[in-house]
Amino acid sequence: MRKILLLVALPLAIGAGEPGQLDVTVSGLKSTKGMLLACLWKDKAGFPTCGKSKSAVKIRTAITGGSMRVTFRNVPAGSYAVSVEHDEDNDGKLKTNFIGMPKEGVGVSNNPGGIPSYGKAQVRVNGNGAISITMRYL
Repeated sequence: MRKILLLVALPLAIGAGEPGQLDVTVSGLKSTKGMLLACLWKDKAGFPTCGKSKSAVKIRTAITGGSMRVTFRNVPAGSYAVSVEHDEDNDGKLKTNFIGMPKEGVGVSNNPGGIPSYGKAQVRVNGNGAISITMRYL
C-alpha cells in the first residue's frame, strides 16, 4: 500500500505549485530612444536573439529611463533564461555588424561574460521571483 501511495503522490509533488511571475530589472540603458524587448526562454532553441524567436515569450515596451522593469506573468515553475535587447531604431530587429556582433544593447540573465549560452543564463522560477540584467553596448 505504501508503494502505491508513493507512486501516486510523487507526480503530484513534481507538478505542484501555482504559476508565478518573474520581475526583471534591466539597468544600464544608454537612452530612451527606441524600445526594450525582453524574452523568456524555456529552451535554448533560438536563444538569445528575441526578434527572430517564435518560441520565447516576448514583452516589448517603450523605454522611459536608464533602468526599466518588466514582468513575465503566469510562469510555470521551471528553469528559464531571459534575454533583453535595446531596439534603438524601433525596427524589431537586432542590428549586428558584419561578424554578427550586436550594434544595439543586449543583456541576458545572470550577466555572464563573453558570448552568452543558455546554460549560463538559466534561472530557476518557482513562484514569484526577481532578477537583474545589465545591458551591454559593444
